[in-house]
Amino acid sequence: MKDYMSLSGKIVISTLFFVLIFSGIGQATDFSSMPKEELQKQIAALELGLDNYIVGERLTDVQLEISGKDTDYKAYPGTVKFKDRDIFVIIDKETNVVIALYLRNKKADEKEYKAMVGGLMMQFGEPTAMAHGKSIYWNYGQDGLISEELYRTVKDQGKLDSLAVLATVKFSSTQSFEELSAEKREKKEGESSESVIKEEKISVVSDNYVMIQSDVLSKKYMGK
Repeated sequence: MKDYMSLSGKIVISTLFFVLIFSGIGQATDFSSMPKEELQKQIAALELGLDNYIVGERLTDVQLEISGKDTDYKAYPGTVKFKDRDIFVIIDKETNVVIALYLRNKKADEKEYKAMVGGLMMQFGEPTAMAHGKSIYWNYGQDGLISEELYRTVKDQGKLDSLAVLATVKFSSTQSFEELSAEKREKKEGESSESVIKEEKISVVSDNYVMIQSDVLSKKYMGK
């Protein structure tokens, strides 16, 4: 009986899942027409950030003090870019609202690569999509993280435009994990082809970065 109820529950949930997608509820919301303040609040409610910086929220007094100490970075007109330890923060100059956050490791080895990806998984959960083993995306809509299952289903139906992405967490690397952990196989000098092959770790580093932003919010504040 317990197994039957479990199976029945899954069938009901699956049915509702597809009904919701294809009944029009999953159609894109026009966030670009939303007032800036309302859009900002929706994005801030997702609580996407690094350390104590959250995209869509205003800087705290302590953060504002830090922002005035290290601003020697190029930024879009109307914005300020500063660095707090390893995190780069981009804010709206007038309101001090955080528009985007990113951090970068230009020479990450295999261990650092794994630590960065593992940390993101712990913070944001299972990603929405991956590309070529070099890019990982966590896409968020009005109701939170867009699951991989929903993303794949809508993509297979050719209806990706129906997914309104409000904000994105993106990890990108110049190397895939397989390339970082590759091994060089060489025959020992003077040995026959049937001899034991020597394996050595290839010393490879990658340029990794994490970016958290909302395209629609950026366009609102930058007047695009």
